[in-house]
Amino acid sequence: MSHPTDGSFQLTALPDGLSEQFMEAVLEDMDDPQPKRPLQCVTVKMPLPAYLRMKKAAQKWNLTYTDVINFCTERVVPVLETPSGKVAEKLEQHRLEVEAKKALRAARSKVKI
Repeated sequence: MSHPTDGSFQLTALPDGLSEQFMEAVLEDMDDPQPKRPLQCVTVKMPLPAYLRMKKAAQKWNLTYTDVINFCTERVVPVLETPSGKVAEKLEQHRLEVEAKKALRAARSKVKI
């Protein structure tokens, strides 16, 4: 395995079995014909090294990074809509933490007024 020498990205861990299974499912989804549907342009902000890495990896397999984002989103959104088990617990914990931070910021802004 080679690593970039420019410091833009360093692999922190090899892909695990779950990542491989997820990618297999995405590839199976890609085999299904996609119906024509209205499209919405979305801006996705990500660190430049991550974007360049994704773009290079997608191009290697004749994919676009739009394909990568769309097919992964189609897999993740149903889980977000109806999570269960540990995923539901972690999502709820995240939601509560974000709400607590928002409430704290709102309280601080009221004190400054």
